[in-house]
Amino acid sequence: MSVYVEHKTLVGEHGNSVNTVAFSPCGRYLASGSSDHSVCIWSIHNGSFLFRVVFKSSINILHWHPTRQETLICGCDDGSVLSMSDFRPSGFEKKFIHLGIKAPVFCLDIDASTNMWAIGVGNQVNITASDNQDEYTTATRLPSPPKVDAKYTENDSRVRLRALHFLHGSHKLIASYLNHGIVVWNVVGKTVIWHVKPPSICQIASSAVCHDMNVLVVNTLQDGLCLYKIGNKKAIWKWEHESECDVQCPSSISFLHGGRAVVSGAITGNIHVWNMDSKDLYQALPHGGKCSSGINERRSVDYTGIGDIMQAVAVG
Repeated sequence: MSVYVEHKTLVGEHGNSVNTVAFSPCGRYLASGSSDHSVCIWSIHNGSFLFRVVFKSSINILHWHPTRQETLICGCDDGSVLSMSDFRPSGFEKKFIHLGIKAPVFCLDIDASTNMWAIGVGNQVNITASDNQDEYTTATRLPSPPKVDAKYTENDSRVRLRALHFLHGSHKLIASYLNHGIVVWNVVGKTVIWHVKPPSICQIASSAVCHDMNVLVVNTLQDGLCLYKIGNKKAIWKWEHESECDVQCPSSISFLHGGRAVVSGAITGNIHVWNMDSKDLYQALPHGGKCSSGINERRSVDYTGIGDIMQAVAVG
């Protein structure tokens, strides 16, 4: 694996914390979403600012469509979900996704083979498909996650999605919940296939899937990183956080190099790259922000994008 060095630091356009970043499938653009209600699109090649879209609410999640060229999906804190494409100086094309519920949008995933969407909005998982007019409506809502022992949720019992991942098509969905563990859902039957629940795992900040290796890595708020073979309720490896801290920031996590490495943020502001073969810390990337709130990788070339609460976007 190559060593990461800082390529660009993108500053000056966001006026508040950067909550989410996402590389386009073509590898030319990085999108960043902020609590200042704006989405910015940047050039990866030279770090230049290209485009801004301003909303009425904070931006929680950005996701480039896996098959539709230069189409960016945006989920907002006020419940708005918007598909944007054809960016040009005079404007852009937009389509609203109507979910029938107004609550914060926390996460989403799209299955490229079926164009099915999974959207975590409020305390619900909505499964959505497009019709012939390319409009989107909710087709299925999954049940609430199985209950856990009350003593593990007495301080925080909220049902809140942290990440969604379709698994080998659109019939199975991995849902990571803040307080209710990890659930693999049978989407068609709306039944639970597999559940890792507290105390086996504590509060979840984020998760990522490597489909080729059939593994799930989870970044928790207290215990560090946990690696699972999908279908096995016992973690096969754990990495502890580098230090204890009273402030719990939901840092992101992602696989790199086709699953050969894992990159995660830490409350100290550092970025850690872990070698999946040796399970050792491969590289620590110093980062000026107090918290690495958004991490995303570009698969065609080894770039990692990092957003933080200090309003910067770094590309390494």
